[in-house]
Amino acid sequence: MPGRLISLDAFRGLTVAMMILVNNPGSWAHIYPPLRHARWHGWTPTDLVFPFFLFIVGVAISLSFARRLGDDGYRSALVGKVVRRTVLIFLMGLFLNGFPFTGGQEQWASLRLWGVLQRIALCYLMTAMTVILIRGTRGRILVMAALLVLYEAGMRLPLLDGWGGGSFALENNFARWLDLQLWGAGHLYQGNGVPFDPEGLWSSLPAAGTTMLGFFTGEFLRRPGALPVKLRRMAMVGGVAVVLGLLLHLVEPINKQLWTSSYVVLTAGWAWLLLALSAWAIDIQGWHRWTRPAVVFGSNALVVFVGSGILARLLVMIKVAGTEGATITLKSWLYTRLFASWAGSTNGSLLFAIIFILFWLAILWGLYARRWFIRV
Repeated sequence: MPGRLISLDAFRGLTVAMMILVNNPGSWAHIYPPLRHARWHGWTPTDLVFPFFLFIVGVAISLSFARRLGDDGYRSALVGKVVRRTVLIFLMGLFLNGFPFTGGQEQWASLRLWGVLQRIALCYLMTAMTVILIRGTRGRILVMAALLVLYEAGMRLPLLDGWGGGSFALENNFARWLDLQLWGAGHLYQGNGVPFDPEGLWSSLPAAGTTMLGFFTGEFLRRPGALPVKLRRMAMVGGVAVVLGLLLHLVEPINKQLWTSSYVVLTAGWAWLLLALSAWAIDIQGWHRWTRPAVVFGSNALVVFVGSGILARLLVMIKVAGTEGATITLKSWLYTRLFASWAGSTNGSLLFAIIFILFWLAILWGLYARRWFIRV
């Protein structure tokens, strides 16, 4: 790959920004439908954000490991670095789940073990270790295929105490059953009406498949050859994958929370299409003017994700006086007074999220200007 593609950095930054946008509306009761996750089966544009990020993690593994894997001595040292980074990212996720740790011993008994950063950590670990320990594209593809086959086998096992057996319903799927057996209901996400974790252990297997598809994309882009030809091929494969994912929905539902195989195919197709489009616009046509904010946003992805999560909690924790002496959260006060009061409920909620993004962009721009890039 001749030089670094600016489109890769811009794609990652836009994905991070979109993740912050959908996670921080002014009011969860007032959100435009495309900015909501699908309730269960199906998908919305918001459901593309997380797989896009995992896809980019895979591309980054390809680019960062490229020169290191040729040295057997460094290959061994790389294992330790991968494990260390995995543990740190996982612990960051646990920290976000527990912050501000004011619940005492009861909080530890019900601390959610899984989350976005925990899934990123596991997918990074599985993909990076596959790349380090297995040489050759064929063997790595077999590992990715094995992850998907293992996932499908688990989801379609004969009924276990009335669970699974090909069920993709919220209440009795195998992924939920396994998490309940391993961790207990108290340590799972409670927002679906029943204990179920959308970032649980079993569905991390196909999510790692998404990350590995990103790795193979990075390897494809690094190969010698004209970039326009590569992008045309990527766009063609992406279009086929989108159609195939939609057709697979007839056999296995597209479902983000279960990270079904049809969801893997569909979201990879969209990633290939949009990455090809952005590379054509930025790296071939030279439309660079708008890319700097996106590049800045992706330059410290962990900083903005963890920082925005902490800030979101603080805005809910801090209480202020509302109308008629009622006590409300600082977030509600800002949303109603500064945005909803003149823009309306839904537009105000969206504007709140946009200002939230701009706030973090200003912080990240300062870090970027000083070349401060915080890595783990």
